[in-house]
Order: sequence, then C-alpha cells, then structure tokens
Amino acid sequence: MSTPVHVERATIGQRLLWFLDHYRGGGRITCPLICRIHGPLDPARLGAAIDHLVARHEALRTTFRGRGPDLEQVIHPPAPVPLARLDIDAAAAAGALAAYLREPLDTSRSPLGAMLWRTGADEHLLCLNIHHLVADSWSCGVLFRELTTLLHDGAGGGDPLEPAGWQFRQFATAQRELLADGGPSRHLAYWRRQLDGMRLLDIPPPPAAGPARGATAMVEAPLPGDVVRMLSALARAHQTTLFAVLLALYVARLHQLTGQRDLAVASMLANRSRPETRNTVGFLANMVVLRVRLPVQPSLVDAVRKTRAVVLDAIRFQELPYQVVPQAATRTGAGRVEDAVFQLMPEPIQQRAEHRGLTLEGVVPEVASRFDLELAIVPRDDGLRAILFHRPDRFPADWAADLVGGYARLAAAAAAAPHAPLGRLGQPTGSSGRSA
Repeated sequence: MSTPVHVERATIGQRLLWFLDHYRGGGRITCPLICRIHGPLDPARLGAAIDHLVARHEALRTTFRGRGPDLEQVIHPPAPVPLARLDIDAAAAAGALAAYLREPLDTSRSPLGAMLWRTGADEHLLCLNIHHLVADSWSCGVLFRELTTLLHDGAGGGDPLEPAGWQFRQFATAQRELLADGGPSRHLAYWRRQLDGMRLLDIPPPPAAGPARGATAMVEAPLPGDVVRMLSALARAHQTTLFAVLLALYVARLHQLTGQRDLAVASMLANRSRPETRNTVGFLANMVVLRVRLPVQPSLVDAVRKTRAVVLDAIRFQELPYQVVPQAATRTGAGRVEDAVFQLMPEPIQQRAEHRGLTLEGVVPEVASRFDLELAIVPRDDGLRAILFHRPDRFPADWAADLVGGYARLAAAAAAAPHAPLGRLGQPTGSSGRSA
C-alpha cells in the first residue's frame, strides 16, 4: 500500500455509517456510478479518464483504519485504477451488475472498484462501485458530469474540468472546527429547542416468534402520475417543495397509525450549503430530525404548512450533525430516531452526453436501505413509487404493508381533498389505524 499523504479523523457521518455497517448490517453500503456507453469506446481512454477522477478527488483514494470513534481516513497519492473488463451477453448484463454490486469493498485497501462489460460491438456497461463512506448521491452526479467531459473534451490535452472546490478533507476540517466550539450557538440553540422532549415513534411490538435479524424486507405501493401532479401543484401553491408535501403525508400516515400528533422523522440532507462543496466528492450528506407537531384534526394543508416551516429551518441549520446535539432527557417512546426515516430519491441522472458518436447514459441502481424502517419515494416513468424498507424481526409484515399501502391511499385521497380532515381519510373499512 502506498505511503499516505494525509491522515484525518473520520467525520461524524462516516463514523455513523461505519457503525451501521458493522453492527447493524443494513442495505448496500456502496454508492455506485453506473452508465451505459454507446459507440466506439476506447477502453484505454476510459481508464485514463477514471485515473484523472481519482487524482482529482482525494475521497476516491481514501482508505480507512481503526474502528468506531477512532476511525481514521487515510488519503493516498494518485495511482492507476485497475479497470476489469469482460465480454458478456447483453441479456446477462443486469445479473452480472447485481452480482458485482453485492461484492464487498474492503475500505482498508480501496474504496473503489471499476468494471467494464462489453455487451455488443459498440455497447458497454460501466460500473464504478464506490463505498458510501467516500461518496453520496450528489457525488455521483459530479462524477458523471466530469467523466463525460473527460471522454468527450479531454483528448486535446489540458484539464477541461472546472475547479474542483474543496477536497473532502477540507470539509472534514471545517466540521471539526464547527464542533470544537460546540457548534455555532444559533445552530445548537435551534436543535435543542426543536428536539427537546420529542416523542419517538410508538412502534408495534415485534412478532412473537419473529425471524432472526437478517436482510431488510421491502414492500411498495405506486403513486400515480395524476396524484403526483396534484401534490406538486399543492406544493407550488404553498411555496414549498414536493419533498415537504410527501413528508407531510408520511407524518399524517404515522399519525393515523399511532395517534401521535408530535412526530419526529429522520432524513438525509445534502449538506452542501457552502459554495466550495458544489463539486466535492465525499460523504457530506447529514442526518437531520424533522419534528412536526400537528394540530387537532389536521388536514393535508395543515400538515404541509407545519412541515414546510420545519424543513426550511432544518436546511438552514443542517451543518450541525444530529448525533452531537445533546439528547433531551424527556425523550419518550419505545423506538429510535432512525425508526422513521424518510427519503425522496433524486430524479435519475438525465444527461445523455453525446460527442463524435459516443453516448453515455446514467443508470439508476436499485434502491436499498441501511435503516430498520425507511420510506423511500422513488421516481418512476409516470409518477412515483413508495418503497418501505423494514426489518421483519422488528416490524411485522402486515403492519409494514398497511403503512405503505395506506400512505398511497392517503396521498390520493388528500391530493383530491387537501382541506379535508385527515382522520381516517384514505383508509379502508376495518383499517388498524387510529386517529386522535
């Protein structure tokens, strides 16, 4: 292994991710960049472009040593990345990709694997399998743009890319300096005020003879295009985002199931408010807790108004990791903060970069979760998919199916009648939900 050029303590987010991976298991812990390449590809030029990215972004040549609170990231000098190549039938490509993504990455040796399948005369499938410790969804967007630029415009010499901005170690240093002072007083004051006395989700009792802890199960329900369009119109009418509206629906559904009107839902924000981080590759995303307190007999409009304010404040104060906020002694509830995780997945990478007969198209990997209970909203051709990931040993399958199915029904009913009391809106006769 090469002599390190820098050693930095892992960030709060990296240590949390390491803990989830090593002690709780979880979903896929990589953040892959996958793209189809159409046209006369020169593999040597592709390899040179990948090497350029690794030289440009320190995160892609960072390994890890130690464990838990002593976890360290070790940055190495640039070195060529082995690009494995294999000819394969196009019909077998999806299976080969899935198998490759299941292969673990040893972050004590490298956070990156590169595989190129040739599926036809001028057809290839590329996967850069990147460990989540050194990348997030935003990072993959940065890498896709830069890879296409290097392949299309990098043949004439020089560096065609715009300035990279911060390296991840500069972000880590900024976070450490932020925490050294206990966080800016206004950040800490907001989060203590927002989270003090929060009540955690009242989860159902685990199955009496439930399965041993194992893989996360998944159940889903569709949100049709007409429903999504109505919800988007509602977001515009209230000067907010579709994220806030879909989160409001999740809070409303949890209210139906538990009777709680004070609900805390965790989510991940990009945490790139500093302009220097726009082109940074690294795991910058930060967990925040969005606590929404609903009025008595709320409508969707009421829930959206409450959620909008909470989300706007969370964006303002997202730099301070939730994990360093002193935990309120008055917290109640049987669960954990991450028992109610909500994510709106970004739109698939839409770039279709073309130049001199060569085309690159981004491919969206299958969604996975590392939490025990997470609702992920995923774009589809016309509308969205609501996917609920859950641990069967903690959350009964019928309860999970009722949660996500009821969420989809509530979305349709509330979109059509946003001022109607939520109560049992969208619930079939005999539903297990409660209202308060």
